[in-house]
Amino acid sequence: MKKERHLGKWLTLALLLTLILATIISWAGQGRELLKEFQETDEFYHTFESEIVTRLPALVTEPLTKEELLESYTVTNADIEEYRFRYGNLSTQIENINSQYETERGEELSEELAKERDEKIADIRRNFKEDSYVEAKLRAEWETKVDNYLQGLARERKIYSANYPGIGYSLTNTGSNKTFDMEGFSSNVLQLTYGGGAEGLYADRIDYYTQDSDPISAELGSIPVNYSGTVFLPESYVSSQLEDFKQRKIIFWVLTIFGIIAAFASVVLWKKWKHELLASTFMDEFAKLPHELRAAMVGFLGFFSYVMLWQVSRGLNTYYGFDDFTFFLFLVLIAINAIILQSFISLVLTMDDFTYKNSILNRLVQNMKGLFLNRSLAVQMIFVLIVVFFWGLGTALSGVIGGLVFIWIPATLFIGIPALYFVFSRIAYLNRTMARTELVAEGFVSEPFQEKGRSRLAAHARKLNEIRQQLIYSHSSQVKSERLKSELITNVSHDLRTPLTSIITYTDLLKNPNLTVEERAQYVDVLERKSARLKTLIEDLFDVSKMASGNIELQKAQVDLASLLQQSIAEQQEALDKQNLDLRVSIASQPIMAQVDGQKMWRVMDNLLLNISKYSMPGTRVYLALQESFGEAILTFKNVSQYELGDDTAELTERFKRGDQSRHTEGSGLGLAIAQSIVSLHGGQFELDLDGDLFKVTIRIPKGTV
Repeated sequence: MKKERHLGKWLTLALLLTLILATIISWAGQGRELLKEFQETDEFYHTFESEIVTRLPALVTEPLTKEELLESYTVTNADIEEYRFRYGNLSTQIENINSQYETERGEELSEELAKERDEKIADIRRNFKEDSYVEAKLRAEWETKVDNYLQGLARERKIYSANYPGIGYSLTNTGSNKTFDMEGFSSNVLQLTYGGGAEGLYADRIDYYTQDSDPISAELGSIPVNYSGTVFLPESYVSSQLEDFKQRKIIFWVLTIFGIIAAFASVVLWKKWKHELLASTFMDEFAKLPHELRAAMVGFLGFFSYVMLWQVSRGLNTYYGFDDFTFFLFLVLIAINAIILQSFISLVLTMDDFTYKNSILNRLVQNMKGLFLNRSLAVQMIFVLIVVFFWGLGTALSGVIGGLVFIWIPATLFIGIPALYFVFSRIAYLNRTMARTELVAEGFVSEPFQEKGRSRLAAHARKLNEIRQQLIYSHSSQVKSERLKSELITNVSHDLRTPLTSIITYTDLLKNPNLTVEERAQYVDVLERKSARLKTLIEDLFDVSKMASGNIELQKAQVDLASLLQQSIAEQQEALDKQNLDLRVSIASQPIMAQVDGQKMWRVMDNLLLNISKYSMPGTRVYLALQESFGEAILTFKNVSQYELGDDTAELTERFKRGDQSRHTEGSGLGLAIAQSIVSLHGGQFELDLDGDLFKVTIRIPKGTV
């Protein structure tokens, strides 16, 4: 019950506030006019002069005659040229005439149609030859326009006489001194007097209200006249407007009295209810709201209150009528003003508690800083918010302000709906991207993110696709790494176990006391070879490990790579000849010097030549080339492989990877891995190419590497 009592008191104060504001707006909008006599108001003069007086010369006193209109027309050369080329040049017009008389299936024209066509063509040709001929046609056109104008003028004169019967006047044309009198106005009670000159009645002899007057008014322009004298207004016509004015004046003063009473009453009631209302639950609820929100409510609702107050004050005018809708707005206005009143009072009383650090404004500033980390997205979002805000505002106001609907409809079609589509499409795109992100997080990376358009969301999708590709590559690399690790363990076990098994076996055989000297020497030789192979394998494995970790120092010096290659070829010549390989060498005649570790580079060449001797098809050609280009030494090895190598060149440089998968040939499978590591340590490039069985290695070494 107490809460309802407080609500009633707040609404009472809001009602008084509404009456005060309505009085103020009524004075601002109508006070200047309603303090005058009716004959002194702008409404009286505007209505009387615009609808009646200014049309007197054109419709009643001095309407233009047909002869005057015809004599006023002057044909210029520009008019003649415009007429001639109105439908194109001479050839175009003749072609159009001929096309109009073309028959189907090439049939001949009848004599009558052919004659008609020729007459039209002759007429067109004459237009382009004789100015007088064209002038006569233009004057005929003008006469038609004049006739249409005069017919429209006659119709307007009838309407004018029917709408404004009994108009009286006694006017003199100050230019021609002609006098025009209208008798029978004894019952007229109001009059307008014009003194002539600057104080005269200025009017026009052209009736711009006539429907068919556009050609006349456009070509003749204004034909002004100035009158002195008096115009009399029928009492019957004025009385309705005068009565309406008197009613509005009474309502205006009644509202003013109520406004003054409301002002005094609000002061008295506020002093009486102040402490009770400030302690009410309504104020407690408003005090919980942030200061900025209460200030926004005051401003926003204040704007709507202002708009509706104009509508209500206009409804007090009997011309519009205080209808049910206006009464409904009045009730809504009281409720809005109650909220504004409580918000404003609460805001004023709690201003001392306001701190910027904890305010919405500070949070908004921080969010705005984050918003503009990406400016294009921020601008798009702000634009859409502005469109949505004004669209909603326009929707609300179009129901209050009638003329606004003609702006609201095009704005909705060309701004609101496209903006809505933009928002929906972006949200849908964002949702699809988020859904795909969840799938990627769960490990489903097969389908890419949709990259649609050039927006920031599309750019973000491209970045997500890059991450997805990295995940795919990482997963593929992990799988490959696991496979290669398994192969590495298998290959290392195999390559270590084979010589080790031989060593153990032949060691057991040497324990046999019944062996002959030749057998014992043979077994010792096998043990020596297997031990040497095991030693080489372990050394190669250590070298690869150190090179992969970078834990090796290069002893660089100026080395002639051509001589180094020749030396490597000489050392492997016997193995190459054993495989019946035809070696084709292309080396520059001059030395090719480079800053390299000679021992390590020799090992690169030796490993590659050793690979060629092991895995090349017997009886084939081997091509070696060394050349210099743009500060680089380029070394090329090409041979035909005896074994199928597949397509993955990257795996060939992995440790323990051998061209002979059956591992029938000797070797550690570390040759290419060691060669690639040495070249990388020199800052060079090690490239493998496979074309069927053609195996090609290209090494690029910077000559000036320090």
